Amino acid sequence: MRPVIFKCPTTNLNVQHWLQDDVEEAPQVEFQSFTCPACTRLHFIHWKTGKLLGDRR
Repeated sequence: MRPVIFKCPTTNLNVQHWLQDDVEEAPQVEFQSFTCPACTRLHFIHWKTGKLLGDRR
């Protein structure tokens, strides 16, 4: 597992989330869903890059 820090699009707060590091254990889909602790909404994060779905940076 590895930590990823991203900016919540709703609250603009930095949020830390843990993603799987091993490719064999990684999900078959590219994005992993999780509940954001800053806004309690559902976000989707790319498990390889750590970027949010729709993030243009």
